[in-house]
Amino acid sequence: MAQLSDYNLGNSSNVAKSTLYSDLDLRFKKHPVLNDITPLKDIDAVKNSVKNLVLTNFYERPFHPEIGSNVTRLLFEPADVFTGIQLRDEIKRVIDDYEPRVNTVKVEVLDDSDANAYIISIGFNVIFATERISLTFNLQRLR
Repeated sequence: MAQLSDYNLGNSSNVAKSTLYSDLDLRFKKHPVLNDITPLKDIDAVKNSVKNLVLTNFYERPFHPEIGSNVTRLLFEPADVFTGIQLRDEIKRVIDDYEPRVNTVKVEVLDDSDANAYIISIGFNVIFATERISLTFNLQRLR
């Protein structure tokens, strides 16, 4: 019987993908060797996706006007406890609704009145990782 292919014979092996998720880094950093955009992989890609979801307004994504949050609108509300609670709930809602790779999301919102900003800390578990991931960034209105 003649063999049609020697693909699985000898020293060949099935190589699994080393990354589960990849995403573009919106800072467009150039890879020093490949002279191409350096992609974000796995946990960094998920963290980037979570941050982009939080900062996306409704109607910003073409063909998906429903994806977004009211976070930037809430930055122009009076800085009080109620606005912090609304920010926390809105961030949790958008992540729960549109990021299926994360679960057990915990959001903390700290008011930084001196800088007229909020410090956002988001903790979550990525479904393929065992450790808890945290993401912290500042939200500040631009006007």
